[in-house]
Amino acid sequence: IRTTHTTPTNCSLVPPCCTEVIEVKSSLCGSIVRSMNSVSLPLASWSQIPDDITWNILVLVSPHPVTIARIAAVCRTWRSIVRTSKFLRWLMEHHGVTPLMGFFTNVSSSDRFLPFDQHLGVVGVPRFTLPILYPDNRLPTLSTSHWEVLACRHGKVLLLGGASPMLLVWDPITGEQTLTRTHTELTYVHGTVVCVAHHHHGNCHSSPWVVVWIVSTGREIKVRRWSSVTQSWNISQARVWFDGLVDFRPSTLIGDVLYWHLTNNFLIAFDMAENLLHPIELPEAMASPKFRRHVHVVPLDGDVLGLAVLNTSVLEIWSRVGGISEGSSWAMNYTIPLLSIIPIQDDHIINHHRPQGRIVCVMEDRKVILIRAADGVYEVDYQRKTSTKIMGETPRGTMFAYESFYIAGVAGVDEP
Repeated sequence: IRTTHTTPTNCSLVPPCCTEVIEVKSSLCGSIVRSMNSVSLPLASWSQIPDDITWNILVLVSPHPVTIARIAAVCRTWRSIVRTSKFLRWLMEHHGVTPLMGFFTNVSSSDRFLPFDQHLGVVGVPRFTLPILYPDNRLPTLSTSHWEVLACRHGKVLLLGGASPMLLVWDPITGEQTLTRTHTELTYVHGTVVCVAHHHHGNCHSSPWVVVWIVSTGREIKVRRWSSVTQSWNISQARVWFDGLVDFRPSTLIGDVLYWHLTNNFLIAFDMAENLLHPIELPEAMASPKFRRHVHVVPLDGDVLGLAVLNTSVLEIWSRVGGISEGSSWAMNYTIPLLSIIPIQDDHIINHHRPQGRIVCVMEDRKVILIRAADGVYEVDYQRKTSTKIMGETPRGTMFAYESFYIAGVAGVDEP
């Protein structure tokens, strides 16, 4: 059995033998300690390694579900370890971010799920298909293109579909589905799903969550929440009289506040802790129609509200000084020349006065954005001012990043 992981600094304590080689490589989970040699052990001897050493070894592997499933197949001892929520929390704390499985899209003419397996070093990345929506709105079980993806967050996907519109919260890893009717008529609406535990526990599959549903009529904006605990919509709703309409861009979660873009030059902020809505005006220059698809809310360090703005040949990063309260203001932090991080064409900028790229995804936990350019999709770290090409040509439109940890009970790992 060949297991790939980085090597812990204390692995010299592992007793040496010479029967079956488990080769330690760096292809799956980053760089390794160069001075460490491959460790040879009889397969049965792995169960005799002290638990603390075993945990120190296993926590360094890639947290991708495919990798964890392979680790669990090595022996019963390893399988019993990776099944525990304690190990999953430790794994998440060590790696910092949840594994990226791929991206969902709303382009019906192509695969709705684009698996992300670059640098993974393994095969078998799950290729999820959306559930089917039957005419009588029975619980979905198969695939269809009739769903609209509204959000991906904390291991869940929120879908909208059906003649009498339904919301489906779906966990692609476990297959769990929760179906509910939308609370109001479909005007200008949007929604998202949020883990109640704020994603700090490392296992959102079993934790309570809420659907946050926002409706705008042109005169008022209101929000209601549906709880997985009570299986119902909350009675009280947040509302504010305001003449903005929520647009197509997905929400961004920063701390306890959700932000949506409106079709005018405003954001609407929903403070989940206080159950209050706050309209926030964007910088005056962004009222121009050329900015509508090129302005996105992003988190900055310290849960500060930020904006990523594609403005002709530069990426501008703005921050909100003073938070969401009245009297706060916007300030431009810095600019990043697009030509220094993404291969775009100068003549396109000169001739059309707008960037060739487009922001297609905001990844909150990683604090990066995805920009689609002529030759593919680039992951841009707007704080480090770096970029990496992660995909070639992809369908146009918004991309919804799906991130999730492996949990017990998936892919047969739990069987004795």
